[in-house]
Amino acid sequence: MPSSPVEVSRGTSYVANRRPDVPTFNCLVRGSAGLKDEGSSGLPSPAEGESGYRATMSTLTAIQLPIDWTLFDWPEIPLLGGVALTTGDPKWAWAPSAPAFPIHTMEAPEATDIAEFTIDHVVLLVPDLNVAIGSFDRIGLMPRLKMQVGGRPAAFFRGGPVLEVIESPVRQASIYGLAVTFEHSLESLALSWKARGLSVGTVKDAIQPGRRIMTVHDLDAGFAVMSEDQPGPVAGRR
Repeated sequence: MPSSPVEVSRGTSYVANRRPDVPTFNCLVRGSAGLKDEGSSGLPSPAEGESGYRATMSTLTAIQLPIDWTLFDWPEIPLLGGVALTTGDPKWAWAPSAPAFPIHTMEAPEATDIAEFTIDHVVLLVPDLNVAIGSFDRIGLMPRLKMQVGGRPAAFFRGGPVLEVIESPVRQASIYGLAVTFEHSLESLALSWKARGLSVGTVKDAIQPGRRIMTVHDLDAGFAVMSEDQPGPVAGRR
């Protein structure tokens, strides 16, 4: 856990839009310039040699969800920031090993790179957060943040993309959905996807300062698109 205060701001994400009983929150870490990561989440990265971190940490390499990715004018198997996306019942692939959840694993397939997009975060619902933390620990991942969100424990991990893990009233761990980052205008993307017949929500400000978000509705898994993270001011620059 970082030593600086963690401000938890209530927000509506694609998970909350699809299931009101599963609240999700965005957190802003303030008070230490050294905590800012170069990634899009604002979560601190483990320092070199930090206690509790293993030399080898597993990385998420593929996710399968019941979403037809060609709906977005993408290839059948797109590659977003090094993570392949396939269509079907929820599964995932990790290298070198997957955490011990009752989620089917798969081999990472050959995929076609989509340069303008990357995966921002993946949402995982679990019945017991402490058990989930233990499962991630065994593959070398420790929580970057832990907090209560809406009265429910939640933790954030970095396994390539950020994993947002929420203790929820589910019988077993399940991949609920994901958010991707787009490097150009969300408004233009929304118009393009609406023209393809997709149900796209209004582009609005995200909880993270300087970022925007839109949700794609009527899919069989949660899916949202966010603008890129805005770099903070550089010390000494006017």
